[in-house]
Amino acid sequence: MKDEFAAYLSSLFATDTVIFRVQQILDFYEGVCPEKIDDIFVSEYIKNDGNRELESLWLFSKGYLMEAKRFLIDDDFDILPTTKNVRYCDIKKSEYDFKTTTEKSRLYVMYDAALPLKGELKASKANCEALKKIILKYLIPNLAVY
Repeated sequence: MKDEFAAYLSSLFATDTVIFRVQQILDFYEGVCPEKIDDIFVSEYIKNDGNRELESLWLFSKGYLMEAKRFLIDDDFDILPTTKNVRYCDIKKSEYDFKTTTEKSRLYVMYDAALPLKGELKASKANCEALKKIILKYLIPNLAVY
């Protein structure tokens, strides 16, 4: 696992179990994706009881977007080419100005691909910065003009 991936996971919530599972998923995608995986993102949110819910693990390469849904308990994997394949991005934010995060910061993006596919990514607290990076690096540049 890249040092930057381990640092990202540790900065958020990673237990040894989470890190081990992420490594298993990285190993799988490195075997099927024709490109090097450049970034990862954990879609998560804060539940009403204050606990963090980890939903899915997203992986990104130059030309592909990958999702491991319910990654802690399932082996359910997607891979989608992203080059000019994003039709729409819906970005919602709360207590976050794209500059500074707080304990109350929240960020949500839903994208729609040219294929009949879409995805949702969620972030809370400092993880909003990681999602902002994904939006600006992978989703916005791949918006297709029709």
